[in-house]
Amino acid sequence: MSYLVFHMNKFKKEAVRGIQSHNTRERESHSNPDIDYSRSPGNYELIDGASPDYARAVQNRIDDLLLTKAVRRDAVHMCGLIVSSDREFFRKAGPEETRRFFEESKAFLTEFVGKENVISAMVHMDEKTPHMHFLHVPVTKDGRLNANSIYTRESLKILQTEFHRHLHSKGFDIQRGVEQEPGAKKKHLDTREFKQQQEALNEVCDEGRRLVKEVLTLIGEMGIRRKKEAELEERLQSYETQAHEAEKILREDADIPEASMFSFKPALEKAQQVIALQKQALATKKILAERARRMESEVTELRAKVKALEAESSSRQQQASENTKAMQAQVHALQQQVANMRQFLEQPSVAFVYNRYCVDLKAEQEQREREAQAQREALERQQAQEREHASQPQQPSAARGMRMGR
Repeated sequence: MSYLVFHMNKFKKEAVRGIQSHNTRERESHSNPDIDYSRSPGNYELIDGASPDYARAVQNRIDDLLLTKAVRRDAVHMCGLIVSSDREFFRKAGPEETRRFFEESKAFLTEFVGKENVISAMVHMDEKTPHMHFLHVPVTKDGRLNANSIYTRESLKILQTEFHRHLHSKGFDIQRGVEQEPGAKKKHLDTREFKQQQEALNEVCDEGRRLVKEVLTLIGEMGIRRKKEAELEERLQSYETQAHEAEKILREDADIPEASMFSFKPALEKAQQVIALQKQALATKKILAERARRMESEVTELRAKVKALEAESSSRQQQASENTKAMQAQVHALQQQVANMRQFLEQPSVAFVYNRYCVDLKAEQEQREREAQAQREALERQQAQEREHASQPQQPSAARGMRMGR
């Protein structure tokens, strides 16, 4: 029974060009021996009018979002979904059903991410197993550029289940990919999984470094605020001193003399002086109270931010440590498996069978290459005959010659 292979990768801005080069086979790769470039003309793009410039297409889509904030330098600009199965599935399916399989996969994923966000759906037929690279800009339903909101652990589980259900409803005999249970031990860790886990670990480390940088920036901002607070405190102390002096004057000389025909003007001046001092004292107290309240609110908010960042940083560091230990254990297990496999293959009885298998596999590959070469030569001969036939002048028909003779 064949299983659905479904992987998701995230790409930052600087990685988009490299993905384009790989998908469109702009140049030969020396690091991927699985690519047979003689079969590359059989690759095909399923998106009508797909842009050959991935970076420009991605940037145009981001510009259309009219984001109020600038996109972060470390933001994910593009996500890639790889769809495939095993060789036996595609061998039984044949070319037409293989294309229909990828067409149905493209249709389902396009509905999931939104047609306006799709960049490419390139099918590679020149590697060991046919597969599709479905690329899109990670835009949320409310118009944000945020891959983490779209692809959570739970959403990926649901997506894989619904994806398998869709393909099964279209008549494809394929099983849902096996999901690893928490704590389960894998029997084998292939190169693709190892690279994906390494990338995930690197993302965790990058996130930890980002948090540390934010904490340091926040600490610097708090230092600047403390300096401003000291200056403000000095000014408030000055206002408070003025208020105390005004109150002291009021206590010592707050009596207003009785007004009479002869002392009306001095009494009025005294009253105005007392009122001015009272206003000054009340205004200063109000300013002090308001600024003290605002400072207390800002300090409380900053303390809450620092506490939250410290908790998140601690959690990220713990997660990175756990992932590192798990990765080391898996690498050790993989190395042990390789050693056991080598020891097994070195046994005389097994070595004979394995060598025979390698010889048969090579013969099968050479046979496929000969058949492909024969098909190309037959096609070239047919095209040459068609060109030769097209270049010959047309002869007049016999009936027309008889009429001319009459």
